Parts: sequence; structure tokens; C-alpha cells
Amino acid sequence: MVAIWVGSAMLSFVVGRWWTVLVPAVALGVLYSGLKGGWWGHGVGDGWPVAMALVLGAGLFAAVVGVAARAYVRPRTERVAPD
Repeated sequence: MVAIWVGSAMLSFVVGRWWTVLVPAVALGVLYSGLKGGWWGHGVGDGWPVAMALVLGAGLFAAVVGVAARAYVRPRTERVAPD
């Protein structure tokens, strides 16, 4: 879970695009689908939807902070076409 938080924040900071905010949702969807389907781990326990929602919220927040930090550190510049 921490890897998803840190990874989404780092990816969002490095890429600097708002589409990276979707990465935690996709990653958690794959993670919990695999756990529920028995592909890896030992399945899901009681209250897993609540845990998934909390981890998803934290992951989305981390991704938004990453993109915002990138925008603050390195604002976009206008590109001017050569004459």
C-alpha cells in the first residue's frame, strides 16, 4: 500500500501530468482484483472495501500533491513557434 502511495506521488511529480492521478485507481483495482480472485496473496478479509477506499483516497491525494508540487517547482512555459 505504501508503495502505491509513494509510487503514485513520485510518478506524478516526474511526469507532471494530471492523467497520472488515475494511476492509483488502476493499481488498486488490479491489486484487489488479484487478491479477491486468489491470483496472489491470501485473499481479502473483512472490511476490505473500506480499506480499499481509504488506500485509494490516500493514493489519489498523493498523486495530486505530486502533480501540484511539480507545477510549483517547474511551471510550464509557453512554446513559441519559430518564424
